[in-house]
Amino acid sequence: MNQWTEDLAIGIDAIDAQHRELYAAVAALHDAMRAHRLDKVGPVLAYLQRYVVHHFAAEEREMEAARYPGLRNHRSAHRSFVKAFVERKAQFDEHGATPSLVVDISSWLGEWLRDHVRGVDGEMGRYLRSLRGR
Repeated sequence: MNQWTEDLAIGIDAIDAQHRELYAAVAALHDAMRAHRLDKVGPVLAYLQRYVVHHFAAEEREMEAARYPGLRNHRSAHRSFVKAFVERKAQFDEHGATPSLVVDISSWLGEWLRDHVRGVDGEMGRYLRSLRGR
């Protein structure tokens, strides 16, 4: 599953909007592959590398402000993702946009994003909403 659906919403509007943006970028990788436009992959990966830093920082600011008890584990998940993403991006930079590498990266991104949003982001959303009375 690499498309945003409303059941992925965590109930924090700004973060949900960022998640939709991340899903759109992952979908762009799939679209580039299907259209045989591998020249589009590099710019999408560069965008994702910048955007996840922005997104993770926004989530972590929310958690810090709310004194979220799961912040340390959540931040650790973010750091693990960045490390794995950088490794995959280095493979791309070294080998170029081969179809198998693009499929590997986009599948991994989609699975990680789905699991992260449904898991730790969902927990974070419930906590933040409880503080806001929603």
